[in-house]
Amino acid sequence: MLTINTVLAELESCQFRNRTPEETSEYMRPILTKYLPLSQNSSRSSSLQDERKRDHYSHWTLRLAFSATEDLRKRFARLEQQLFKLRMNNDDTRERREFIESLNMSWETVTEEEKKDFGEQLRAATGLWKDEEENWFKVDWERVPELVENRKVLLKRGKAFVHVREQTTMVVNEFSRQLEKGLELAVRALPRLDEDDRLSPILNHLSKSFTAPEAAYSADAASISDMADIRAETIDPLSRFFPLCMQNLQRELRQNSHLKHYGRLQYTLFLKGIGMDMNECITFWRRSFKLMTDGT
Repeated sequence: MLTINTVLAELESCQFRNRTPEETSEYMRPILTKYLPLSQNSSRSSSLQDERKRDHYSHWTLRLAFSATEDLRKRFARLEQQLFKLRMNNDDTRERREFIESLNMSWETVTEEEKKDFGEQLRAATGLWKDEEENWFKVDWERVPELVENRKVLLKRGKAFVHVREQTTMVVNEFSRQLEKGLELAVRALPRLDEDDRLSPILNHLSKSFTAPEAAYSADAASISDMADIRAETIDPLSRFFPLCMQNLQRELRQNSHLKHYGRLQYTLFLKGIGMDMNECITFWRRSFKLMTDGT
């Protein structure tokens, strides 16, 4: 289970470093191959079934481990959604099409007659490129609010006409919705699991390791092993391992005992991301602002 923890932590580190989708895909490819390989169905690999089982068991175990708090649920759902999208985009085109067709999503294929009637409107509304296939499908507009907001669909009689290129986005969004519902249901099983002395320690260990991911800022893992326990008094010695932008915020905070509003927001999110809990974070800011008074 720690292998998928490592994958999710590395994926989150890409967010912290503002990597583009293309950079993230390139960066994650060797990591996925090493820690969580998932061969194509057509590869005829001898380890195909073992890879599927490992991926399946890991996902459902982590659902239990990370459903304890709302913060963990949101974070896990966000990273799993990104991992799902990354895998879909890297999947074989034929297998991706077969997978989407097997989902039985509630959409209808636009008929040839409708293409003739609304052809120009469809091309204009969906921004069809010259080399793209002219295939669309219909879905209730409430299911694609993001596409409606961004004006990427044609609306007719309560239906949104969506180009086939947006299918991946819809599948990813549906995956995210189903995962969030599943995490909420998993919470109900946790009280019963507390009675099992074998499983509870494992789930607690997984959730704690996810709160303080070892891979998030591991440029020199041997030197920053102490970052697993982030406390207010350890920030000064650890700050030399922070990204340069965070080092700059830490220096300014120490020099002036103050940071501007957005600097505080950014630094707080960073501290939370490396594993500092709420109580330690409050202590850190109280000590940092000790020179300020109500009249300042």
